Amino acid sequence: MQIVKGCGSVLDQYFAENTMSIHIKENNPLLKKNGGPGGRKPELGSKVLDKKFVEKLIDDIFKEVETRHDSILEIDRNLSKIIQLGPYRIVIVYPPLSDGLEITVVKPIKKLSLDDYKIEQEVLDWFKTSAKWILVSGAPGSGKTTFAQALVEFYERDKKIIKTIESPRDLMVPENVVQYSFTHGSHDEVRDILLLSRPDYTVYDEVRNKPDFELYKDLRLTGIGLIGVIHATRPIDSIQRFLGTIEMWIIPQVLDTVMFIDKGEIKEILQLHLTVKVPAGMQSEDLARPVIEVSSFFDKEVVFEIYTFGEQIVVIPLWEDIFSQERPSKMDEYAKIAIDKQLQELMPCSFISKIKWGTVYLFVPKSEKWAIIWRAGKNIQALEEEIWLRIELETFDDLPLLDIDVKIEKHGNTIVIYFPKHYVERNVYIMIWKDLLHTQTNDHAQLIIKNKNYVKMIWSKWFVLVDYESI
Repeated sequence: MQIVKGCGSVLDQYFAENTMSIHIKENNPLLKKNGGPGGRKPELGSKVLDKKFVEKLIDDIFKEVETRHDSILEIDRNLSKIIQLGPYRIVIVYPPLSDGLEITVVKPIKKLSLDDYKIEQEVLDWFKTSAKWILVSGAPGSGKTTFAQALVEFYERDKKIIKTIESPRDLMVPENVVQYSFTHGSHDEVRDILLLSRPDYTVYDEVRNKPDFELYKDLRLTGIGLIGVIHATRPIDSIQRFLGTIEMWIIPQVLDTVMFIDKGEIKEILQLHLTVKVPAGMQSEDLARPVIEVSSFFDKEVVFEIYTFGEQIVVIPLWEDIFSQERPSKMDEYAKIAIDKQLQELMPCSFISKIKWGTVYLFVPKSEKWAIIWRAGKNIQALEEEIWLRIELETFDDLPLLDIDVKIEKHGNTIVIYFPKHYVERNVYIMIWKDLLHTQTNDHAQLIIKNKNYVKMIWSKWFVLVDYESI
């Protein structure tokens, strides 16, 4: 939105220099949010604003829309309106969509250049020479749109042709920057315009739904310089929002750089690269597969790996000790969820699985082992090929037993097993005759069992505790 200088607004009286938004609801006092990104402080007015006052303010706003050149009714629905009035973005919601007439007004309190961000020279040089496909991410109010505006002016100084896609159009950009809105045109129409006009850079503020992700992908693959803006609470979350919306192996071509903004500062820059390798934590060369490596621009290290495991896409953080033998890695946890889900459809009996060094150890009742090999053997072999892991079939007799002292009490039709104090809220496996029970102790390190058959067998000592950690 290009601002017409010298035009006052009825909203000016509610905004101080550091006020970023006001929130009005009938029969409530005015609420202001003051401060910059990450440092907002609420300020509650002393006077209750009745419905008549709110209706009068809405009328005044619409009168300004009709007379000012720097205003536009961006979205006009029966029960909601979105207006851009100079620097103000206004959202009006009517009952019964809301439980009372309300107005929200947001105003940018700062307009920054890249120089204000105290960016290292390495990053500035990278902006000039290599960074053409940037995704700016951050939580609401973190300053990501302000940073995107600074990038626009940075590239505009080099006489680049820049256009924006916004809904609503609230970026404060130079006069020669063209702003498009989906409110007045479809995704296909905007795509055709941009592909025919071929701008140097397009700012996409912001990427929200599947049509947005598809259009973002199309624009990126045509070679147009692209600056996207997306909501995310962590740097990796902005990448994960693309998973499932576009083909996984295209993602590194669509997202080569993610910039995470928090409290108005650049906190992280992630870069994506597609390679073929054995994922971290796996051992066999046979397990090599396409892997997206996510690296930190500042640390020059791979911090995440993304790849398929069975039917699931997993995102594995690499700062954890994935080679530790003391506890399962994140890779094993994700893999176990995916594998157990598929095994439940194949297995005719209870089972327990453990992933260790690229092998799935599958334990079943001894009486069922050969039946499983004959009935489900081909399916298990197919599952091995799908998950790229070997499955070793063992029996419950091969399970290590948990060597701890437990106390058992019977109260009517209920059994209570008392574990040592350090077993509070821990997973435990109990083999009861031929059945395997996977359960969890409560906050008193107790296990309460009410199943009549299990109660009878446990009271008759027809059970053992399995040491799952030692498998």
